[in-house]
Amino acid sequence: RTPFNVTITNQRSFAARTVPLAEVKYVAKHLGGSVNDVVMATTSGALRRYLTELGCLPEKSLTAAVPVSLRTPGDSRSNNQVSMMVVPLCTQEGDRAQRFHDIHDAAQANKGVMGQIKAAIPTDYPIFAAPWLISGLNTMLARSKLINQLPPLANVVISNVAGLQDTLYCAGARVVCYYPLSIPTHGMALNVTVQSYNGRVDYGLIACRQAVPQIHELADFVLEEHQQLLALARQAEANGGKPVVATAPAQAKDKTALPRKSASVASTGPGPKATQAATASDSL
Repeated sequence: RTPFNVTITNQRSFAARTVPLAEVKYVAKHLGGSVNDVVMATTSGALRRYLTELGCLPEKSLTAAVPVSLRTPGDSRSNNQVSMMVVPLCTQEGDRAQRFHDIHDAAQANKGVMGQIKAAIPTDYPIFAAPWLISGLNTMLARSKLINQLPPLANVVISNVAGLQDTLYCAGARVVCYYPLSIPTHGMALNVTVQSYNGRVDYGLIACRQAVPQIHELADFVLEEHQQLLALARQAEANGGKPVVATAPAQAKDKTALPRKSASVASTGPGPKATQAATASDSL
């Protein structure tokens, strides 16, 4: 159980951050994973540091509820074909390189199991009067605070959505960024949704404001963790693709506070061309 696994209120906090897609792909290539693994590892490191600063990092790994598409190639039916799998974030591991590989292995294992049983998983739920039923259930959970007593199914929702890589326009104006805004729920007060767009990877973090009041600090940790993984990828490339062993300073940074404002992410040294990543944040 973490501060995220509580009954939520109707107040929200929101923060958005951006990293270059080229850098995310570079990390995936040289650390031996996928873009989704990079997103998971980046979020995992940020959550580890956030909870460490609060003094409530669990000894056991946090878990993420991750939406998974079950749609087969060529299936154009207009119905929902999505399920959810729970992936360990390996937040108990202080070595970033090892954490990345552990998350990759766990995600691959879960995907394999999901592939074997997906035919038996219900994916579309056409329920009459569903909005009223769900609204009533949420009201009951909010008043009873039963969620505060039940073991959480997962600690956080993390969703990665592949978006368009072309420039979009609205009424003649160029769309600069595409920050996703998702939904926190009772028991999982923090939702991290990621959308790629036109060479960018846009993170949208939304939470119950009472459960996650320092969401801007958490979003800054996302940027810093991305830079740490990028440094590991460059080290791996310099080593000829050999496994990276995290150094003591890199591990120590897990517990180091960041500056409270971060205007951009700039890359230097070997790897993808240096790119600035804009940031945006707001409270609802």
